[in-house]
This record gives sequence, C-alpha cells and structure tokens, in this order.
Amino acid sequence: KSSIPFFFILSFITCLYPSLEVRGQSNLMKSIQIDPIKQQRIGSVLQKIAAKGDFTFAYNNRAIPADSLISLNGYQGTIYDFLNNTFGSNYEFKEVPGYIVLRHAPNKMNLSIVLADNQGQQMQIKGHVVNAHDQQGLPEVSVYEKNQLVSALTDENGDFEMKIPDGRREISLTATKETYRDTTLFLLSSVNINATASEGLQKKTKRRYKYYPDAAVNKFRRGFGRLFISSKQTIQDLNLGDFFAYSPYQVSLTPGLSSHGLYNSQVIDHFSLNVIGGYTAGVQGVEIAGVFNIDRTDVSWLQMAGLFNSIGGDMRGFQTAGLFNEVFGKVDGLQIAGVVNVADRSAGLQLAGICNISGDIAGLQISTLFNRAKKVKGIQFAGLFNIADSSDYPIAVINFIKNGKKSIAISLDELNFVHIDYRSGGRVLYGLIGTGYKFIGNSPGYAFDIGFGAHIKRGTVFSIDAEYGYEAISNFKNDPDQLSSFRLLPALRLTKNLQLFAGPTFDLAFDQPADPLKLNGWHLHDFGAKNDRGQLYIGILGGLQFIW
Repeated sequence: KSSIPFFFILSFITCLYPSLEVRGQSNLMKSIQIDPIKQQRIGSVLQKIAAKGDFTFAYNNRAIPADSLISLNGYQGTIYDFLNNTFGSNYEFKEVPGYIVLRHAPNKMNLSIVLADNQGQQMQIKGHVVNAHDQQGLPEVSVYEKNQLVSALTDENGDFEMKIPDGRREISLTATKETYRDTTLFLLSSVNINATASEGLQKKTKRRYKYYPDAAVNKFRRGFGRLFISSKQTIQDLNLGDFFAYSPYQVSLTPGLSSHGLYNSQVIDHFSLNVIGGYTAGVQGVEIAGVFNIDRTDVSWLQMAGLFNSIGGDMRGFQTAGLFNEVFGKVDGLQIAGVVNVADRSAGLQLAGICNISGDIAGLQISTLFNRAKKVKGIQFAGLFNIADSSDYPIAVINFIKNGKKSIAISLDELNFVHIDYRSGGRVLYGLIGTGYKFIGNSPGYAFDIGFGAHIKRGTVFSIDAEYGYEAISNFKNDPDQLSSFRLLPALRLTKNLQLFAGPTFDLAFDQPADPLKLNGWHLHDFGAKNDRGQLYIGILGGLQFIW
C-alpha cells in the first residue's frame, strides 16, 4: 500500500552553468577540425560544420550575426567550444534532436517555487521569477512542464500559479523568455509505493517531441488567424519557441479555453475538436471546428471548419472551410473553400467559389472568378481570368501570363461581321474575348465573342491554332442569335509581331425567325423548334493578328 507522497526539491539553474547544460549532448561535444579560413561568413562556416555532423543549426538571423565575417588560423576541438569562442558568453547553445539551437541570451533569471497542498494526484505550484541582476520580479515569463503539457505566464510581479495533473511523476519546470537563458528546476518524488503502482508509472508512454526551426513557425504570424490569438498567447509562443510535444487529443471551446491551457500552441495532436475555434501547434490526424482552426505548423490528414482554417506550415490531405483556407506552407492534397484558398505552394487541387491564390502550382486550380499563381505545372480554370508568371494550360476568358503570348486580331467571317478579338494565354492553351460589327447589309448587327483555344503547332513561319468560340449576335431590337464555332486557323508569320490567318469554321447557329441570320457559308442541315431555328454549317474566318 502506498504512503502519502511528499516532495523535495533538487534545483539547479542551467543558465548560470552553460557547461553543465551541454556536456552530455552528443552533437555539441563532437570534435571538429577547421582548416585556416580568411574572411568567410559565419553562416557559411556553420553550414559546413552541420553538413559534416549530420545536423542543422537553427537560429534567428536578427539575433545571430550569421552574415559577419570570420578568420581563423585553424581550429581543433568541440563544437561547443567553437561556438562559445565565436559568439561569446551572451549566447546560449541548446541541443534538440537533429538541431543545435543558437540563442542570444545575455540576461539571466532565477526561478523559485512553493508547493501547495496536493489534491489527490494533482499538485498545486506557486512560483516566482526574478531578474538575476537586480532580483526584481520578471513579467511575461513562460513556465512550463513539457511532459505534462502545462504552462503558465508570470504576471507583472513575476508570480505564477500552476496545477500539475500527475504529481507522482518526476517534474521539470522550465522558465523561458526572449533574451534570457532558460532556467530549470527538477522536482524528484520521495515516495514509497508498491510494485504494482511502480510498474504502472513505468509503463506510461514516453512522450515524443518535434522541433521546427524559426522560419517554419514564424510564417503563421502573418496570417489572418493571428487576429484571434490573444497577446498573452502570443507571448507564450515567443517564449516557448519551436519545440513541440505530441498528444493524443485536445478539445477547445476557444483558443484560450483548451484542454492544454496556454500550452496548446506547443502541442501536436492526433485529434483536435474545437467547438468554436482552436489554436494548436499542429495536427496529425483529424481536426474539426464549428467556426475556425488555427495551427502554427503542419496539419494532416483531415481538417474541416465552418468558416476558416489557418495553417503556418504544410497541409497534407483534405482541407475544407465555408469561407477560406490559408496555408503558409505547401498544400499536398485537396483544398476546398466557399470563397478563397490561399497557399504558398500547392501540389494538389484548389477549388474555390471565388478565387485561388498560390505560389508554385503542380496541380489544378478551379474557381468561378479568378486564379492567381506564380509557376504553374498543371491547369488553371477560372470563370473570368487567370494570373501567373508561367502557366501552359490556363483556361479562362482572359489570361495574364507573364511569359505567355498575347494578341489582338482583326478578322472577317462568313456573316460579314468584322471582329476585333483579344487572345491571351500560355504555351498551349489561351482564352479569347472580343466584339464584332456587321458593316455589310441593310440592318446593323453587333456581336460579342468569348472562347478558348489551343496552339496545335507552333513554328517561326507556320502555325496552327484550334479554338472554340461562343458568339451572341444582336441588333438590340430582338432576342440575340447564338453561334457556337469550332475553328481551325492556320497562320503565316509575316514579321516578328504580325501574321495572317484564315481557316474553316464548323458552326451551330440558333437564330430567331423574326430576324433570321443570312448565312453565307456552306449549309449542312437545318433543324429547330417552334420559336428558333438551328443551322449547322461550315464557314470561314480570316484576318490579321498582332502578337506580343
């Protein structure tokens, strides 16, 4: 039978003794040899060391002088001694799996705690954090226990309170704040317990952790989701940094009311349920919200929200929202939104009610209004226009493709309409929009053209285009006549920017009996109903085209 547990404190302050912090850590204590160098960037030297050691240096460029130049007569020793000699005592070096983290930490702090009465297995902790220099209370310090996934933020006097769910386990409380060295207190349990209880504690699953460099996490702070994060939570994010823990699940009412408390931004969950909205480090599984989901890093495999999703990292899988999706990394899967999808890169399908916005695309963009992207390896389909630096397969009425072709053509068809058409697109597909006027005949006629086409053959002298066009013809007195055309248009290049084109058109026309079209083409068949008349015929279209 177990006795009533009590605790004693074995504390030490790691920030005061950086050597104690690193001596047992493999990468920092690796021996390296550097040949003599002259005026090289510190960042370049760090890259070479990391490449040989099979790890990565992680640091903030604003705090670490990576662009400064360094000269050495040569060096042989540990990585830690090299860093300490290069950067000095105002910097801190920490090791996490796969990374050595460099921090500018010229200040030091002290952490002290008092244990309140235990409530069952829960432990109440009250603490105080002071500046080591003047012993004044230090506000906005994050104090956390990474294994129990709990944290607190000190008030203006440097005080904090915290409840540890399982007080029977060994506990390490770490205080962290920007420009200050981390300080850790270890609480070791002094308890007599039977073998069964001991085995039960030992069988607890060892928690997994993941580290993201600053660059992968800081993108989140540019997003729309930041408007729903409190200043207190933002301070926690900055203090706790980029070291994240895994947890089976989390439940939130709002970003500030979560089963993980203020530590929610440091936890990667397998299942996340947010009644109104939630804020987590990331999800590897399923995330569902009534209104919104906000994630600092990566999300996979399913994310659904009533209004919006905002992700600071990558999205892999299926993402859907009533209004919009916002991903600052890569989307590898399906992204659906009622209004707009935004992604840094996409390797899947973006489907939006209004528009899609992305960087490089290696998939498909579909929207009712417009798509905007940089380099596109796939298809852009929009109801009105596409914008891209490079896109071979844009399908829209108007395409603003930076490296694509644009042209204005004046042409004459078999109905005696003179057309002025604007064509724009990529290397393969293009869109067209234009207008026409009938100069020949007793009654005037006006035409409006839209359509899309493909470059079948592209040559310096001879080329062939195939296109489909829809044409509405009207004299503004009667209902418009409608004409659908499939055109095959060979062209002969005259100069760099001018070419002549002419070719057959295969047309299906529906005209009004009150004002029938006077067709000059080759009639194949007439068909229709009581109020309109359909005619299938072959015509011709030719003209002059200016290309740029």
